[in-house]
Amino acid sequence: MSVTPEDRQARLGCVILKLFPTIMQSILKGYTNPRGLRVKFQLKDIRTTLTLSETSLMEHLPNIEDFTVELCYKILRYENLIIEPACKWGNIPHDTEVEISDDIQRIINLTNEVISKECGDISEIYYNEFLEKTKDVTKRVDGHLQQDTCFKVFTTTSSLDINPADILQELALVQKVNVSAGSPSTKGWGLYPDKGDIKLGDDVERMRNYRNQTAHRTNISIDKNEFENYFDHFRNIGRRMDLNFFRKTNYEETIILHKTCRMDIQMQIKYENALKELENIKLRFERTPIKFYWGDSFDKSLVHLRSIMQDEKGKGRPKVRLQIIFQSEADVERTIDILNSLKDEINEGLSGIQFIVAKKGCIVLNVDLKLDMLETDERLQSVLALFMAKILEHMMTSIAESIDIVMILVEEYQVWNKTNAESVSLHFDVEADLFETDDKMEKELKQISESFCKHFNGSGTNSNITASLLPLSLETTEEAFGQAQSPIKYNLPVSVTLQKQLNIRLSENESLFMSGCIKMYNTLVLTDASYNKRLIICKVDGTGIHLIPLSHKPDYITKVDSNTVAVSCIYDRTILIINISTGDISSKINISCDCHGISYDANNLYVVAGDRTIRVIDMTGNSIRVVPIPLHYAFDIAVQRDRLVYIDTKAIYFCSLDGNLMWKFENEKYKSLRHVTSDDEGNVYVTDRNTNTVVVVSDDAKHYREILTESDGLNKPFGIHFDKRENVLLVNNFNEEKVFLFDIKRNVK
Repeated sequence: MSVTPEDRQARLGCVILKLFPTIMQSILKGYTNPRGLRVKFQLKDIRTTLTLSETSLMEHLPNIEDFTVELCYKILRYENLIIEPACKWGNIPHDTEVEISDDIQRIINLTNEVISKECGDISEIYYNEFLEKTKDVTKRVDGHLQQDTCFKVFTTTSSLDINPADILQELALVQKVNVSAGSPSTKGWGLYPDKGDIKLGDDVERMRNYRNQTAHRTNISIDKNEFENYFDHFRNIGRRMDLNFFRKTNYEETIILHKTCRMDIQMQIKYENALKELENIKLRFERTPIKFYWGDSFDKSLVHLRSIMQDEKGKGRPKVRLQIIFQSEADVERTIDILNSLKDEINEGLSGIQFIVAKKGCIVLNVDLKLDMLETDERLQSVLALFMAKILEHMMTSIAESIDIVMILVEEYQVWNKTNAESVSLHFDVEADLFETDDKMEKELKQISESFCKHFNGSGTNSNITASLLPLSLETTEEAFGQAQSPIKYNLPVSVTLQKQLNIRLSENESLFMSGCIKMYNTLVLTDASYNKRLIICKVDGTGIHLIPLSHKPDYITKVDSNTVAVSCIYDRTILIINISTGDISSKINISCDCHGISYDANNLYVVAGDRTIRVIDMTGNSIRVVPIPLHYAFDIAVQRDRLVYIDTKAIYFCSLDGNLMWKFENEKYKSLRHVTSDDEGNVYVTDRNTNTVVVVSDDAKHYREILTESDGLNKPFGIHFDKRENVLLVNNFNEEKVFLFDIKRNVK
């Protein structure tokens, strides 16, 4: 047993200096290939900022024996190799949260605790609790990686004969490195820092706060003093950021340039056009203590919806989705948690409006509003005031004299932008006698145009609209009729309905990392990419669960026939051909590099390889051809008709079978694409982990729609598969047991 505080501090320092780096290095090896990491580093494709010492360590790849805890953490987190812990990075995991990322956060927390404590603060009780926590971490990590390395090093480290003076001197150096590398904000995330708080985390919190202030302003007018004040703060943040990153950046200079640079004509026109599109947010009504604001687009949508109600009785549109954004709120994280936990209590007694979810970004409430609540201003104001009164009852923070909120309509409406140069083609069936005279024709066209203007949502209604009539074809042959009935260029789903939600619960102590999924008639197959290394098989109703254990960790999956699947095992560089009826592995195909997404078509497998190619191989592993791709890393792939569709984290690429890029879809919002599938119309469906969404994109990449969101149950969605036979979309969350089946409805041609 340790006797002196110095001895206890030195023992814990030995854990930090010797054991924790070993654990983090083991995790890093388990989640990436050091040789592949070296290639990314040489290509300058590392997403995080490295210090000079970390850069030096990276130059010695594939050797990672000297990698620090901080460097391993940066790579694992910012290269998206692991899922964020349940508590979010920078916080304290609950005792019940025992995933690998939770234990990485524990290692970081334990490290920071020891290096921030004075020698006299390390009591015998703290010392023993620290070692017990560390022992539990080593056992869980070993179990996850299927090894015993970490616990052996823990046992060895605990019994080492050490020189306390040497360890404490080395520990002091670690403390200095940690301070310069930055830490969470002084007052904690979500709380605005004081003027004297100037750590890296404090400036990150300031940037978040300034972003929210700007994005959700109720007043777009900024006077000169406010403008100068903003840029003074921006410059100070930029200067401190430059110092934090050893002056390898030039943020302050960039900020000064943005403030003072002269706009060229094109830039001036761009911003003038942007100003014309500003929301013009105004105070619309007030029910103390709340002031309700909304902009022109909300007003236009009200007009549009009310015309629908009057003319079509709102058929097929019983609800609309609304966002309510609080302009200022002190304890954002806590308030969001409270509101989400009290969803049923808030909705109790409400009619016409339903609370769905509260999100970050100030405080953003998503609600469903019955269409008839929009019928008059009085009804809208009444239901909103009643709803906000219920919300304020459950907000456990002090209420200011007045609260500003902004209303935004989330639901999509087709807006015809007058600056858009593309034409809109309208097709009508018209009785022939209406063209008998010019007067008849003019009268009919006038009625058509009046009908369209009536249903505009307000965009462009004060501008001149030019229409051209194309020559009429009076052919009556079947061929001509077929041409007239040819389908529109894209056919995105018009509705997505939840058919079933399954909870794949195996046991209380087992963790699932469901990375891929497919539906084979009445059977679902899921890949469990945890240390369990297995396929999970069940019926579409969730019954009949059984497991197929594997020798490699499965990641991506594709259907070969009614009984056979092909599974790629990324870092084992292996493809397994598996009979799901018998559980037998019929063949194993070795690939010379990492293998990611996989798709089966016409007796061939299309495999996304780690060497910037797509490998086309037959079912025995013989190479058919190699298709180069213009990316450092692609992830998933779908073979669609006569072309390839593959993704990286930020974009969808539509290519011919020989690799020539045809179209590319990219949207600033979606930066964490994970898996891809397609339907028989050519539409492409992708999961985005960070936004908790499923997005569908048309086959020409010009149109898209967000069809599933967090309110549909998505929480870090990963696997996705479209069953073309039944028009059913299968989606699974990554580290939850939830699997969803959605019925997809499209326009009948």
